[in-house]
Amino acid sequence: MAFESHNATGPDDPAKAAAGMLLRFGFAILAIVTPSATLLSRWVIVVLVPIAAVLIILAVLLRRDPARLVDACRDALLSWPGVTAMLLVSWALFSLLWTPAPGEAAARFFKTIGVVLLGFMAVQALPKKMRATNLHLVTIGVALGAVLLLAGRGFELAGFASIQFPAATPGRATVLIACLGWAAAAWLMIKNRRLLAAILLVLVFAAALSGPTSEAILPTGIGFLVFALAWAVPERAGRILAAFFALLVAIAPVLPLLAKLASLIPGVTLGDALATRALWWDLILQDPLSLLTGRGIEAIGKARQDGLVPATVPSTLISDLWFDLGLLGALATAFLVFLAFRAAGRFGLEVAPFALAGLASAFAFTFLERGATQTWWLNGMTVFAIVLMSVERGRYRTVRPRAAIENTRTRREPSMRDRHDPMHPAEPIP
Repeated sequence: MAFESHNATGPDDPAKAAAGMLLRFGFAILAIVTPSATLLSRWVIVVLVPIAAVLIILAVLLRRDPARLVDACRDALLSWPGVTAMLLVSWALFSLLWTPAPGEAAARFFKTIGVVLLGFMAVQALPKKMRATNLHLVTIGVALGAVLLLAGRGFELAGFASIQFPAATPGRATVLIACLGWAAAAWLMIKNRRLLAAILLVLVFAAALSGPTSEAILPTGIGFLVFALAWAVPERAGRILAAFFALLVAIAPVLPLLAKLASLIPGVTLGDALATRALWWDLILQDPLSLLTGRGIEAIGKARQDGLVPATVPSTLISDLWFDLGLLGALATAFLVFLAFRAAGRFGLEVAPFALAGLASAFAFTFLERGATQTWWLNGMTVFAIVLMSVERGRYRTVRPRAAIENTRTRREPSMRDRHDPMHPAEPIP
């Protein structure tokens, strides 16, 4: 019986071995395959991320530990982030009642919820102690993706027309690698590989600068700025950044108002960016009540399709959020942003500065670029969340513990030679 019990739970258990293989395979898809494969196809990330999340979840079931997953999901949903997220989802679902495009809105809603649920369950399914052999894949994947980006740009400048990436994919891959690069650097710092971490970040920044588009340059620069500010005091920086970025979400409509007021000042000429931002205030005045309730999920897409929103009006995820879900949806999102940055600041000195930098890069892209409204960005943030939480769970036992040193002088037991040698008197045994 003892032999059977050992086989059921020991290291030779086939189910446990299969669970480890599924976890590593799923994590490898996220850490190695996704950053590079995003260069090859516009939709590959939409296919790979759900597959990888399902493999990670299945690993828990094969370990015969579904209760741990259920308990972890329940505890997370009953926390402040979980309750706020459920309120946001409920409000988005309720907005289907007045959206101008219920069919498209319902499809978009359930597709989004599916990706979020898979990512949420995958994070909860991660083992409490992530193995180093899995986390090394993160650094390999980021370095490989950055090298491919630089090589592709070099081939393009050299005139090799046969070696080109599809349109829009290099920009997406650059932004994704810019966020994942901070998680990879955090793992290298945990392993006390500071030089390699610096080289990796320089490689990522070079890839962002040399990219065919500039959409990754500003988020990457903001990430470096946040990293410098949070290096010495990450927890305090996390609280400050949490309040700052949450406030940006909550007062987003004030920015078009300020741009509109500036345009009314005689002699003041606004740049193209500010002038187009001012157009949002004209849309707000058309239906002021919608600023509170929103026009319903996917209303912005229908308005653009019908020509109600001019094509010159800039679109970001934050502006679309205000247009679709109004003040209630924006406040819930702002609170989630606040909780995310505050939690990242508490990840410890090895991980927190990098986590805050990665979150700041992701938020900057979300706040500034239209690409954040597309499905690939939601899947990319799912990858970032899983990888970052995996790195945070890899902090255990990363340095060999030092041997304990007693305060009193260590005494040895006298040998037979000591007992009979007058030149080497034996010490008394304590």
